[in-house]
Amino acid sequence: MNPSARMAGIVWAIDEWHDRLAGKELSPDNNDPSQLTVAANAFVQVIMMLRKTFIQGSLLTMELHPCHPIWQRSIFSDPAYLSSKRSAAI
Repeated sequence: MNPSARMAGIVWAIDEWHDRLAGKELSPDNNDPSQLTVAANAFVQVIMMLRKTFIQGSLLTMELHPCHPIWQRSIFSDPAYLSSKRSAAI
């Protein structure tokens, strides 16, 4: 399951950094402090993968441990999260 754009933005809003780094590949600007580096691009890719894993894992974990206090956080009652939960049919 891939998270919706809305859900992905709620969990870790890394898309802006991804877009900025992708833009650097097309038009590098040496005066910009956020210069493209291999490490920065790789880090952003890892965070994007972890975001997907976090969302998927939380759906199952919520079923296994429904009384855990973390589920009281606002992210887990957000309509985008609840929609993801319904579409996963867990």
